Amino acid sequence: MSDLVLVTRHDAVVQLTLNLPDKRNALETALTDALAEELEALQRDATCRAVVLSGGKSFCAGGSLDSLKTSGLEMRGEMRAGHRLLRLINAGRLPVVAAVEGAAFGAGLSLAALCDFVVCDSETKFGAVYGKVGIMPDWGALWILPQRMGIGRTRELVMFSQVVGGAEAKSIGLADVLAENGQVLPAALAWAQRLATAAPGAISATKAALARQPLSLDAMLDWEADTQALLIASDDFAEGRDAFFGKRAAQFKGR
Repeated sequence: MSDLVLVTRHDAVVQLTLNLPDKRNALETALTDALAEELEALQRDATCRAVVLSGGKSFCAGGSLDSLKTSGLEMRGEMRAGHRLLRLINAGRLPVVAAVEGAAFGAGLSLAALCDFVVCDSETKFGAVYGKVGIMPDWGALWILPQRMGIGRTRELVMFSQVVGGAEAKSIGLADVLAENGQVLPAALAWAQRLATAAPGAISATKAALARQPLSLDAMLDWEADTQALLIASDDFAEGRDAFFGKRAAQFKGR
């Protein structure tokens, strides 16, 4: 376990906290790798049902400019290493809630926006400032931001290297929850705990389908038929059905 990522258990929710405060959690290779390793291990941990990704008082300043590789081949290698983390968040079985305090800039914005849900407060700043250092949006930004905000608002945000506050982020779809100031982490944990009580198979199947977008209707219907057939045969479906007719809360076991 690396001290670059702090792991805190809250029953079925695991909080992963970026822990490079002297660099405002800039995404150095060691930090990115440590986070990917923790998240990958959790994919195999049946006791974990949801993840909260946090960064303390400053979520993530983005790429570490003083350590970026100027060799094209080296840079490509580092990008691919970061993409491993993004794929785990997007297509892994676990729902991920980002608790964004302070600032999420550049690749840190991409990291937050890729999570299933983003929680912030009015003091949070989101910065699409890639262009200010002469680079294009990366870490999946041009894939996820249009899904969250639409093409037009994405174009405006990234081409003008805009910085938006938490309230505006909520209004344009960049964030999902605007918490009371200072209450971002409790709010994110509450959302994750709600997700942790859902049927794990249904959550992971939904994430897998959304990760494959855009799909044609025919492809989605094929996916739906194959996957729903598996879920209907699960113990969790039987429990959910019995709980529905029994007018009680379901207790899903993930099988």
